Amino acid sequence: METDTTTFDFSNVPASFLMCFLGDCPRRSDCLHFLAGEHLAEDADWGPAVYHTMKRGEEGCRFFKTSEPKLMAWGFNTIFEDVKAKHETKLRDKIKIYLGGHGTYYRYHRGEKMLTPEQQAWIIKLFQKAGYETNLEFDHYTRVYDFDH
Repeated sequence: METDTTTFDFSNVPASFLMCFLGDCPRRSDCLHFLAGEHLAEDADWGPAVYHTMKRGEEGCRFFKTSEPKLMAWGFNTIFEDVKAKHETKLRDKIKIYLGGHGTYYRYHRGEKMLTPEQQAWIIKLFQKAGYETNLEFDHYTRVYDFDH
């Protein structure tokens, strides 16, 4: 069910995302900011960046963000497949509240928004608490670079 979309595409980088060009940073090979800087669009001539002064701190760069793609999910048909009618409304309502409402729930269902690993875990735990142990998966999965979370 998983689709691999981890090829880096600079057009997915938000305009406000910090670029890093610190080639001597010890964490550059694992940092999404450095990866974005390496794939900077040819026609780009300015934008937000991590400054060389970040190397001064002993704790390392406070902007470090892992470049490991996250397994994101969407769609609720599979997880509700074996749910008893008496539990369905209650479970769906709890998920709607957790995700921010009715409209937001359906954006996650249609794939307009994707569930983070943390959100997936919360929903699966909800079903487990209700006594469900099978079909605890979502309809679609994909690995993506997480610029937002």
